[in-house]
Amino acid sequence: MLLDSVCSAWSTAKEMLRSQIPDSGYLMWIEPLKPLCLRDDSLVLQCPNDFSRKWLLEHHRDLLEKALQQAFRKPVTLALEVLQRSGNPEPTKLDSQHEPSHASNSRAPKQLHLPGLGGPRPVGRLLRRDFTFDRFVVGSCNDLAYSAALSLASRKSDTWLPLFVLSKTGLGKSHLSQAVGHHILHRDPSFRVLYVTAEDFTSEMVESLQGNTLNRFKDKYRACCDVLILEDVQFLSGKERTQKELSYVLDSLLESGKRLVFTSDHRPCEIPKLHDTVRSRLAQGLVATMETPDFKTRVRILKKKANGNQVPQEVLEMLASELVSNVRELESGLNGVLARSRLLGTPIDEALAMEVLKNLQVAGKQLTIGSIKQLICKFYRVTETDLLSKSRKQAIVLPRQVAMYLGRRYTDQSFQAIGRSFNRYHATALHAVNTVEKHIKAKNEIS
Repeated sequence: MLLDSVCSAWSTAKEMLRSQIPDSGYLMWIEPLKPLCLRDDSLVLQCPNDFSRKWLLEHHRDLLEKALQQAFRKPVTLALEVLQRSGNPEPTKLDSQHEPSHASNSRAPKQLHLPGLGGPRPVGRLLRRDFTFDRFVVGSCNDLAYSAALSLASRKSDTWLPLFVLSKTGLGKSHLSQAVGHHILHRDPSFRVLYVTAEDFTSEMVESLQGNTLNRFKDKYRACCDVLILEDVQFLSGKERTQKELSYVLDSLLESGKRLVFTSDHRPCEIPKLHDTVRSRLAQGLVATMETPDFKTRVRILKKKANGNQVPQEVLEMLASELVSNVRELESGLNGVLARSRLLGTPIDEALAMEVLKNLQVAGKQLTIGSIKQLICKFYRVTETDLLSKSRKQAIVLPRQVAMYLGRRYTDQSFQAIGRSFNRYHATALHAVNTVEKHIKAKNEIS
């Protein structure tokens, strides 16, 4: 088949895949693929590196082959070849079933190419493997920060505005900042991405001063860095010498059109004892805020963090309703449930989740369905078992309705989730809220 026909069919397949894969995943994994040829009913696609090839085969192989079959209107299998630095793609085996049976075992395997080893690379912290865009859960609480980070990482431009990601601890700013580094390296492994914290930067500068290696330190950050990701810049407060050197670094990188990402739990204008030159550089670009995720986003985060483990929906909703402070708290609760289930050999259910929640030190003073139940039980002198029972006695029904009303008024949970928390349907929760609201309105009219 002619190359033009192959390219046309691949474009059709890509349009199908675009509607089935989230934008972040499509830009990261599908967009970089290039069609090479159709060989024995197998479409050969070129991918950037071995990591990309392995990830595509593990996660999107079936989806790709289904799209190819529809685009070519006949059964077509997938073959991926990795682009080598020499410019000639070298075929790589998809799996054992594609290996020729007459392959010689005596021939030594060819050394795999390791990208980015053409010259010295700046040393910083390693990026966490799971902190990628496709593992990041997007909601109304973080959509601006996510869009800005993805735009910075994926678009080609001669000039870049710095990105300043602002959030409280545990809401995902480290995940988002490292996802920028992953995405850039995935598209071009030769990029020099330097990921450090403000504490790392300060310690390294002090050591260079003591060891009389300041020129090497300057060269690392000014000349050998294409992307600088600087975490927790609030720790620069009061460090005059560090701030002075950092301002020189930022000036050099900005003038060279390099990409900069900062994270902090304080706005640049709120960080005390920060020099005006550094403050202006930090605030020069976009300041994107990440808020506490709402209930629906927390449930989606838990589903993503489950990593294929089968966790009942009601357990996920229970954890999401009680662990409201940050993502780390959610992950801690989920890991506790999974670990307890494995160690005790018991199924994952609400009772198991409740035992885990009792042992967690839940931070913050935000109301949850659990804390509302405790308040209602104490005020009306009933038990939680009474609230969850099928009893229709007025002494039980009224506290239950008030608890549902407070749950709807002071938490971000849906009627369906609230109803499930009391062993009821969402219609019952809606009726309870309307009933209490009518009582409040009638009482206000009388008074």
